[in-house]
Amino acid sequence: MMGLTSTDMISLIERIPNKPIAFGANCGVGASDLLRTVLGFTSLNPKLPIISKGNAGIPKFLHGEIHYDGTPELMSEYAILARNSGAKIIGGCCGTTPQHLRAMKTALETYPVSKKPTLSEIKERQELG
Repeated sequence: MMGLTSTDMISLIERIPNKPIAFGANCGVGASDLLRTVLGFTSLNPKLPIISKGNAGIPKFLHGEIHYDGTPELMSEYAILARNSGAKIIGGCCGTTPQHLRAMKTALETYPVSKKPTLSEIKERQELG
């Protein structure tokens, strides 16, 4: 979305003299697109922790305001998928509320780490939310 692929980002981080303590992606047009980027990062086995901060759903313009359709349940599913995709720092971006964050925290504390999902599994699970 911002002109860098996952590979480009890893290459950039490896070249800069003052490396960050972590790197990642945020916002975008929904969790499945964001997690595609996270999967791209982890496929290259970076040394630094990966950050994933997805929107609380897709932004929609309603009655003169931007609203996000992601429920706390959808965001808890996103958090599990982000962790299983390889993200070490997981949060929310646009539209995320305290209710979303509580649901995400509970899900991460409740569900064990599982195998890395495929992009099609991510899309399928996010559509169910």
